[in-house]
Amino acid sequence: MATSALDQIQELELRIRQLKEDAILELKEKLVASRRTVADLEKEIEELTGHTAPIGIIRIRRESIPDEDLKRKILEVFAANGTHGMNAKNIAEAVGQAPERIRNFLKTKPKVLKRQGAGAGTKFFLP
Repeated sequence: MATSALDQIQELELRIRQLKEDAILELKEKLVASRRTVADLEKEIEELTGHTAPIGIIRIRRESIPDEDLKRKILEVFAANGTHGMNAKNIAEAVGQAPERIRNFLKTKPKVLKRQGAGAGTKFFLP
């Protein structure tokens, strides 16, 4: 009885491996088809515009907002969940801006938030 259970386990493990390989092959086929679709779309863009389509990742710009609106949004984020301080990346995600934008804003307006630390470990707190 023990050998049949071990045999069943081995058969199931083999079946799992086969299913994983099949799933990987299916995903690779989908990837190839998607890449073909992207290449076709890039070719259409090139034909319509007369310019080559951008290769690689297309950057989508975040909506630019004035400094006063940014300050208001940052203070709202801190009022909601900033009791233990936040780094620029967390603030940026909550506000919907790039971390560089947040860092530059806080450098030019140091009175908005209190800074603690330096470099990557910098945290900001309400003054």
